[in-house]
Amino acid sequence: MKILVVEDDVDTREILSELLEMQGHDIVAASEAQQALNTLRQQPDIDLLITDISLPGMSGIDLARLAKTTHPELAMMICSGYGEQQFEALPFTVAWIQKPLEMDAFLQTIERFSGVNQ
Repeated sequence: MKILVVEDDVDTREILSELLEMQGHDIVAASEAQQALNTLRQQPDIDLLITDISLPGMSGIDLARLAKTTHPELAMMICSGYGEQQFEALPFTVAWIQKPLEMDAFLQTIERFSGVNQ
């Protein structure tokens, strides 16, 4: 599965990318929302967007909304320490995982997306 990881914290982004690569996924990483949107335009074959809510310039919620308008089949996962209520009003389904991330739960959530858009 091709996954776009959007995280402004360098260490977290690298750890998640390496972990997902070890699980056999093709990873593309971005440090902020605009870079992620550019990546989606250039690589429309991305299956899953994983984003933090707190990003410089644009929130992960706004990123998810914009990404869904151009890529309606894109699966979404939001990682946040703020709680699920931040995106309950989104008009599409997103998976949510609590920060700080518990790696087993994170990988189980990723596994649910296996086969998405394949």
